[in-house]
Amino acid sequence: MKTSIISFAFSVMFLGNYAFAQCRDFDAQHQFQSRFKVAQGIVQDNKTHLTWQRCSVGTTWSSDNSCSGEIEYMSLSDAKQMAATLADGWRIPNIEELSSLLELSCTEPSINAEVFPGVKDMGEGAPYWSISEVAGIPTMFYFIDFWEVMVDGHSNQFPLALRLVRD
Repeated sequence: MKTSIISFAFSVMFLGNYAFAQCRDFDAQHQFQSRFKVAQGIVQDNKTHLTWQRCSVGTTWSSDNSCSGEIEYMSLSDAKQMAATLADGWRIPNIEELSSLLELSCTEPSINAEVFPGVKDMGEGAPYWSISEVAGIPTMFYFIDFWEVMVDGHSNQFPLALRLVRD
């Protein structure tokens, strides 16, 4: 597993050096959209069999088919506490789960904005927590920046965005 995370991180960082137009490949975008079954504020991923919240934590699904409110940036410690209070099995994704949402034919953000609206560059990208520890550094956890197409690690006290998932 450590090898797959490291390989994934290097491939995303390498691909992140290329400039992409917004969803430059219509076929890839269509294929990505057909992978998801969208129902109001949740998304069923037919490939991974995971269910995702469409909106980032701090925002809520609204009747105009968008996420309203402000994205809440929080430490991983706070995110763990918040997720523990939720019903229905919502949790913080691991790095493999979170990386499954990357859409490399799209940029700014590099996630399908029709399926997952409201991802914004907050001045330092659009970083989202995973629960996966960086190998060999137990105080660091992987995150994905959906704006810069980047995988990196941060200490658990740094405030990042969060998208919840359940099995």
